[in-house]
Amino acid sequence: MGESVALITDGRFSGATRGFCIGHVGPEAAEGGPIAFVRDGDMIAIDAEVGTIELEVDEADMATRREGWKPRGHDYNSGALWRFAQNVGPASKGAVTHPGAKAETHVFADI
Repeated sequence: MGESVALITDGRFSGATRGFCIGHVGPEAAEGGPIAFVRDGDMIAIDAEVGTIELEVDEADMATRREGWKPRGHDYNSGALWRFAQNVGPASKGAVTHPGAKAETHVFADI
């Protein structure tokens, strides 16, 4: 369907995607960002030149969709996947596992 629809995701790409694709949309659905409330039939305005993406749903409808929203649970409440989830930042901020270069007091790669 790459010729007739765009793929919009808060996920990452494997390299096998085709057509118009937008990834790393944030804030992510897991944080209650707008992508969590997209429904079948919704229109999304994309301006690739300006770099904007807008869910064309009126604010009253969005408020109704947001009512009672809570983060989805998962089975990873301990172990390596849990620890990773506690430490990695959102895709909109680079999905890094540290606060970023401005907060670094020492660059361990220079050892």
